Amino acid sequence: MPRIIILLVLFFSQASPRNIIGYYPQWVIDTLPVNEIELNVVTHVIHSFAWPNEDGSISSYDGMFGSGYSDIVHSQGSKFMLSLGGWGNHAGFEVISANDELRELFIYNLTSVLLTNGYDGVDLDWEFPDSEYDRENLNLLVSEIDSIFNMINPEWLISMAIPVTHWWGQWHDFEYLNNHIDFYNAMTYGTHGNWSSHAGHLSPLYPSPPGDPDGSCHSNMFYLHNTRGIPKNKINMGIPFWGINWQASNINENFTGITSDIMYYDIPELIGNGWSYFWDNDALCPYLLKNDETQIITYENSESIKFKCEYVLQEQLGGVMIWALAYDKTGNGQELLSSINQNYLSNYDKNILSLPESFSVKTYPNPFNPHCKIDINIKENKFLQIIIYDIKGSQIKVLNNKFLQKGSYKFEWNASINPAGIYFVSLKDRNKTIVEKITLVK
Repeated sequence: MPRIIILLVLFFSQASPRNIIGYYPQWVIDTLPVNEIELNVVTHVIHSFAWPNEDGSISSYDGMFGSGYSDIVHSQGSKFMLSLGGWGNHAGFEVISANDELRELFIYNLTSVLLTNGYDGVDLDWEFPDSEYDRENLNLLVSEIDSIFNMINPEWLISMAIPVTHWWGQWHDFEYLNNHIDFYNAMTYGTHGNWSSHAGHLSPLYPSPPGDPDGSCHSNMFYLHNTRGIPKNKINMGIPFWGINWQASNINENFTGITSDIMYYDIPELIGNGWSYFWDNDALCPYLLKNDETQIITYENSESIKFKCEYVLQEQLGGVMIWALAYDKTGNGQELLSSINQNYLSNYDKNILSLPESFSVKTYPNPFNPHCKIDINIKENKFLQIIIYDIKGSQIKVLNNKFLQKGSYKFEWNASINPAGIYFVSLKDRNKTIVEKITLVK
């Protein structure tokens, strides 16, 4: 078989799915009836929330079951899944996952709910396992759900809402879960909040200010894929359809009091009515500043979603995830969802057909102590970012962040002040990312 055909076969066998995952909370049905969801855009509607009780039974918000929603969603070719859990609904997971009989009873009740209501699978949103004990029990729960699903309906899906940093992520055994989970919905929001040292973006694509230890969507994806081993095509990157109101004088400044959430549908009308619009070129996100400089609002708009969609395509992730449908519905329609349609769906086919081979890299020696050499060959003029990360996805060193002419370049990292361990060299242009694992020994 000619080499180009082999490359194409390998490429398409690994090509990303085209997922647009929309969480659909029961409390928004009056704002956004099921028949008004843009099902030409949303591929998976995740009905939220039901939750496990400590006796193995399942509870839900009023009106969720027996609603007939699945027929409407299926008529447009989309999937309809049930989300179990959500913030505050974790106690049942801890109990039932730890007991053989309760797991069996719970899974029996779950399959009954799925069959009766026409769901296409389950989304597990346990927020959050927080011990080795929970970690092992989550493995048992997921593997047994998968086993029963394969017997009753092999087409049923299992997805999981997951944290995106090591704080909570350490209690997920992704190496094991990858064998059973069809896709992960990465909660790439909450980068900043009441726990932060400054007023920042809810979901910055890149750190703001540069090097901010609170992270970004980019560092979250690096952690999930490179550090924890989740295949890129199983990761759907989260996009929030809401923002945060801070008592602060400007972006990245100190704040006072408690933050509050604000839905996107309440934000556009503020611009020019006591609030001014600004754009953060580091985070690639907007924010509003109150004219008396006492408050800011960090949020997403059509432009920031455009950059996030481009990132998802460039990184060949599984798709995007939305929390939550209806939060963007204004007099102009579902504005943020429309941006996903325009910037993700419309560009998916032409992006997935590209085979960028515009630069290559060689790292040596490996292992090294304390100098690692990095040779780059660039086939065309381009902006190239070269960054060293540690095992937790934290940025350690920027080696290049500028435009380079076509040709060969040599970089060197002196790690004499860094502890021994595993590091990653990340090279990224507009269309491609290469990551090399290197080991520092001392």
